[in-house]
Amino acid sequence: MKRFRTINSMVAAIRRDELPANLISPGAAAAALGITRQSVHELCHRGKLPSWYAERVILIDANAVQARALKALGVSETQGDLYGLNV
Repeated sequence: MKRFRTINSMVAAIRRDELPANLISPGAAAAALGITRQSVHELCHRGKLPSWYAERVILIDANAVQARALKALGVSETQGDLYGLNV
């Protein structure tokens, strides 16, 4: 998990395109993966999900969440959509 000192520094990194375009909250990631938010936090801390942290805000790469959700469903990475999981 990459850490920023402040939310402003995280926002600046987003504006400079240093972070992925599609970022979601741990709650959204948990819903997409069908697991608890605590489990999402553990995956982030172990480096299993790309994530960024500033103060008390965590943002997670939505594409990585989508790939993990589809893999759990046995769907190839070339199919599906995070918001509708077209499987």
